[in-house]
Amino acid sequence: MLISSHRMPSSIKDKANQTIAKVSGSLMGAVTPERQATLPKDFELSPHTLYKRFGSTHYGVMIPDLPEPFRYLSWASVLGYIGFTITDMNYQMSKDGKGDTASLVHGTALSTTSEAYRTFSIKNDIQFNQTPFAINFDNQTAIHEDGDGFLLITKREDLELELYLKPTPAISWFAYSKFYKHFSVLMQYEGHIKQKGHSKTVQGLCTLESWKAVATSILKNKWLVKNIELPVKVFSYQVINIDHEQQLLLAFICYEDQPILTSVYYRHIDGTSIQYNGDILFEVTTLQKEPQITPDNFSMNLPNTFRWVAYHNKQKVLDISAHVDTPYCFGLAAGFVSAYQWEGEFSSQKMSGRGYLEYIDRR
Repeated sequence: MLISSHRMPSSIKDKANQTIAKVSGSLMGAVTPERQATLPKDFELSPHTLYKRFGSTHYGVMIPDLPEPFRYLSWASVLGYIGFTITDMNYQMSKDGKGDTASLVHGTALSTTSEAYRTFSIKNDIQFNQTPFAINFDNQTAIHEDGDGFLLITKREDLELELYLKPTPAISWFAYSKFYKHFSVLMQYEGHIKQKGHSKTVQGLCTLESWKAVATSILKNKWLVKNIELPVKVFSYQVINIDHEQQLLLAFICYEDQPILTSVYYRHIDGTSIQYNGDILFEVTTLQKEPQITPDNFSMNLPNTFRWVAYHNKQKVLDISAHVDTPYCFGLAAGFVSAYQWEGEFSSQKMSGRGYLEYIDRR
């Protein structure tokens, strides 16, 4: 069945899942449009390893519109598996289990899964520094504070890059609670990328984001850690740059197939940050002809085309259709990254452009 945020529950099970999804959103601290403006405008990137109550950290840098042939950049890690279907996978896990396993997908449209996807032991392979902030993935790629911004450096056989990220005042919160804090900061970047004989000087807008979250791996009962998995099964996160000053984030997450969160966020380099407060539609309209087989041998149906519609203050502000035109690359938690072309209307103006796509469907 095609995913839609507007699919009505048709069975007792669907209705039960819908109720659980709503409760889950509240427990996770899913941020509402009304609450968004009241949350902190500053951020910090310390890992969960410094806190007793947290068991997982995420760091991500995403660019949706690199020049050809790169198209997009994904640098997305999960440090410490949470205990969700969309995040956990037994493939290439650390010998010390979920709590010590970190995954990273880092690549462009030129990357294959074998090149882009890596797993690490948090204790043995990853180096942290708190002040100034830095994280180093086994000397393959690292990001660290540098003056007023951050420097992302990668030196691998298949990919080399150096990007300087400068924060803007625009921050968006996806979740804010005692158990889970997840934010994204609008960044301006400049630097260079070299991959497979192609080299480009690049600049534009990107996003830097992080979460700290509770996780089943902090439970004392090792059987529960190994066997308990909460059925949060569908996820998509997307980034669109409208121009050199404006960016959209689009987020969708489900308990089973009932939405926990469907949201669109607008940001501007001047610090404007809005979570649209009206009805939001995300729907997959067609699937790829063949499912993708993940490294842990799961057959996953992935979108070929999809649509977003968003309202704010009772006015339609977004109506776009998208077509995935880039090979999917595995490694975003238990799912894939890719890129797409989109066209439609934003703020009553006809537009088109490129988008960055993360997608997981483990139903």
